[in-house]
Amino acid sequence: MLHISDIKKYDRCEKLFWLSQKDPQPRQPYVYYHEDLVKLLKEKFHITDAFEGHVGDDPCLAIQAMECEDVLINARFAYGELRIKIPLMMRKSSVWDLYFTYGSCYPKESESQVIFDHLEVLRLLGISVGDIRVVHLQADYIRKDRLDADALLTESEYLYNHKNKAHKKITELLAECHRDLPQVIGNMQELLRETNISAQRSSVCTRGMKCPYIDTCFPQPPKDTSIMHLISCSARYEMQNKGILDIKDVDLEKIEGTRQQFSQIMAARSDTMHFDALAVRTWIDSGIHYPLSYLDFEWETYAYPPYEGMKPFDVLCFQYSLHIEKQPGDKLIHKEFLEQGDCREKFICQLLKDLPKEGSIMVFNMEGAEKLRLHQLKEQFPQYGAQLDAVCDRMVDLALPFSTASIYDSRMRGLFSLKTLVPIFSSYSYEDLDISYGMDAVRNWRRLESADADEVKSIRRHLLEYCAMDTYAEVLVYHAITEILEEKERAMQLQDV
Repeated sequence: MLHISDIKKYDRCEKLFWLSQKDPQPRQPYVYYHEDLVKLLKEKFHITDAFEGHVGDDPCLAIQAMECEDVLINARFAYGELRIKIPLMMRKSSVWDLYFTYGSCYPKESESQVIFDHLEVLRLLGISVGDIRVVHLQADYIRKDRLDADALLTESEYLYNHKNKAHKKITELLAECHRDLPQVIGNMQELLRETNISAQRSSVCTRGMKCPYIDTCFPQPPKDTSIMHLISCSARYEMQNKGILDIKDVDLEKIEGTRQQFSQIMAARSDTMHFDALAVRTWIDSGIHYPLSYLDFEWETYAYPPYEGMKPFDVLCFQYSLHIEKQPGDKLIHKEFLEQGDCREKFICQLLKDLPKEGSIMVFNMEGAEKLRLHQLKEQFPQYGAQLDAVCDRMVDLALPFSTASIYDSRMRGLFSLKTLVPIFSSYSYEDLDISYGMDAVRNWRRLESADADEVKSIRRHLLEYCAMDTYAEVLVYHAITEILEEKERAMQLQDV
């Protein structure tokens, strides 16, 4: 059987759809959906009596329920080999009003095609439809002592554009979505009869969330200076198709001419690290002061706010690692925090206690990570606002020399995460750890609640090792930067003599 999600895969890439049927991969959600949306939906619409479908239901059950029920939840229907699920149906005279649910704040206009496909199945089954609305999370909802489904969920006749604006009604968007759904299903079934599907690398492979099968399609990763690594270049696939495979051979008329692209081209053509000594010196002298604190947080993102004062998709910081270097070359002092449950205020208090009262606080990608987390905590606990602002004011972004292209090494392959930088600037590697990625840490933290005592002990040890590696990686990268800078400056001084 096929599902609507399969059509979405097919629309994105035929090989993605084919592989998902031949070699299904487990879904790894980045956001924690810890509440039952069906329960919240019932509360929102005051539903006490309804037919409720379940995974694997015979589609005949929903058809039968329509004869005697006025409300259907998660009703399964099928047309040929295609199965669909309608989250909420309410009888209105001789037609059914439909509600499509989203565990997000701004369901996008692209969902109109998915809604159309659902409606087309119902039309082919002879089911008459009335109003069509979406139900989604209210972005500005703030939880009180309990989760209020009526305030949390909002219904709308609009979908949202890329700026999160309700620009067009669902009915307007549906008028642009017509297609022959039975023909699409037939094409999909024919494709599944193929024994192999060729792969073509394109922007689809990495658009939005990177395709889970990209390593299957392209087992040999592009070399360090491949045109595929050219940052923010809209023409890289066009150049690849013309035989331009290396960054050093790039057609300068086809690129955007950003600083990042310039540094990549310079590094590829010289076969050395691009290092703008003047820019790096300016960065260091403009705001880095000892003692240095190297700081990293780990957090969970909740779709539904679990605690008072939180909004949809707010995060809960459950861990930090802190390495303190009082003076250059001093032995590092390490502090750490790891808790479960609503540990927000304890997190704040312990962090304020552990941080030195002066000196720079080194973080990696601070605007999108640690600084943002502290601003959210300030909103939830305004009594600590001045102290958290003071911490933010002392932060220095270690990612800045890389994101501004002052430093680029071709081995970075267009990336500048800590995991990418550490093996370039040191002999260490995250691969030696039991937990080596941020989402691994989050998934292990989720397990703590149900784990037995021995498992809890093991998970905690691995979480602490991982987070400590992040701050030690900051130490390694910062000192590597300063050592390279000193070498560059000595060389320039010798040239001046």
